[in-house]
Amino acid sequence: MAAHVALSKFNFGLANYRHPDRVAALASISKARSVAYTATTPLECVEIHNGVQAVEKIPGDMAEVGVFRGGTAAVMLNASHRKHLHLFDTFAGLPESGDFLKKGEYAGSQESVVKALSAYGDRITLYPGLFPTDTAHLVENLRFSFVHLDMDLYDGTRGALQFFWPRINPGGILLSHDYPKLNGVVRAFQEFFVDQPEATFFPLSGEQCVAFKIKS
Repeated sequence: MAAHVALSKFNFGLANYRHPDRVAALASISKARSVAYTATTPLECVEIHNGVQAVEKIPGDMAEVGVFRGGTAAVMLNASHRKHLHLFDTFAGLPESGDFLKKGEYAGSQESVVKALSAYGDRITLYPGLFPTDTAHLVENLRFSFVHLDMDLYDGTRGALQFFWPRINPGGILLSHDYPKLNGVVRAFQEFFVDQPEATFFPLSGEQCVAFKIKS
């Protein structure tokens, strides 16, 4: 407790992951992080892992927008042993600057992602281009159980929310990175979910937020 209190004075938190269930989650995300780099912290990866496992019985595919080098995609694929994952990225970095980020930042090549995720075989489909403008129409008839957003910018995040939320099945989860770190992400979520009666939306302890689809 003393460590918790001491760290809280510096605006940091401490998590205990020694329980066997949590040890298993850490082992899974550690394996994924060895496959491909991610700027998402280990404990944030655990939140993704837990979210994917929580909706394993919910019908629908998985999706990620903002793939970078494939690290969090590997986390999702490790957490679910059967669902298909649709991966969207420009593979040329951010399409524009925003907050303190620069255009072209977080560029990961499509070839490197394919190589990093090669062990997952036919469970992935990659869609190069700007989402939702260039690629959303390719999956407009699909339903989803888990969606992970790591888009950094307002326009892309707001567009992804407008596209995916109606296509997430009841009981499904949408989780995003960079909340409350980036103003554009915060604004997109707060504006979109202010009038969504079927959603429960709240920030997590790291730089993430999550929305649950509570009814159709």
